[in-house]
Amino acid sequence: MQIVKNILILALIVVVLFFVLAPNDGGGGTKVITKIDTIIKTTTTTKYKKGDSIPFVVLDTIYQIDQIHDTAYIVNDYNKIKVYTDTLRINTDNSVYIKDTISQNRILGRTYTANLSEKTITITHDIYHKPKNELFIGLLGDLRHFDNKIGIGVGLNYKKQNESYILNYTTNQISFGMYKKLF
Repeated sequence: MQIVKNILILALIVVVLFFVLAPNDGGGGTKVITKIDTIIKTTTTTKYKKGDSIPFVVLDTIYQIDQIHDTAYIVNDYNKIKVYTDTLRINTDNSVYIKDTISQNRILGRTYTANLSEKTITITHDIYHKPKNELFIGLLGDLRHFDNKIGIGVGLNYKKQNESYILNYTTNQISFGMYKKLF
């Protein structure tokens, strides 16, 4: 029994020395992945307004002397319903289309259609933590085949990022193992 105690103490000393002398990699680290995603939302809006609700101001009166028209032409032109259109470009993606209906020097109605697109840029920072060193303790049992003895004991498993060290002690045996990560 004294030999088993000495072996157990020696094994614990080896494990403690292993923890003390093992190179410290900073206890894991973090890896930040930044993802940028752009979503474009296109909206088309059409509105109509009656001419009575549109404010106006006369800026200037223009007299054309070059052309001479008779009264019938002037009255006919006055009574015509004319449509004036204009397109306002805000940028390459956004524009406003305006259509005015005018008769007898009044705005009868106005329609505008706006093609607007919004860009939503989403920036996501995903933080992944590298696995840290871990220590596991567990209970185990074993069966020796040559004499059919059942043993129980404890085991330690120290896991680093790419390798694992195992120390097991049972009433039948002591075992030590080292594992390396292949892929």
